[in-house]
Amino acid sequence: MKAVKVIGFILLGLLGLVGATGTYVKVALPDTGPAPQIKIERTAERIKRGDYLANHVSVCMDCHSTKDESLYGRPVVGGFGAGGEKFDQQQGLPGKFYASNITPYKLTSWTDGELFRALTTG
Repeated sequence: MKAVKVIGFILLGLLGLVGATGTYVKVALPDTGPAPQIKIERTAERIKRGDYLANHVSVCMDCHSTKDESLYGRPVVGGFGAGGEKFDQQQGLPGKFYASNITPYKLTSWTDGELFRALTTG
């Protein structure tokens, strides 16, 4: 009988933990809302600025490129922006995560508003 009570308390505690986690995700995390309806004009100046930001300021391409470690981590031909950088337990993470493909080919279906939301709110 005592074992049933212990199991009941454990299940009740787990149910409370699940409920608290769900409440936290729904209430405390930011709601980014829908993507704004914007259209960005693609000019040579903006493309140059984006290249500068992605390669020198935020260094997006460092993680979002397929690399050859035998060449000191240089991106492989055709792998620039194609994703593939692995983050795992060796970096202290609980699992494995691979940086995604952010080439124009992969993002062709994204609107300018969706790209803006992803870059500004994560």
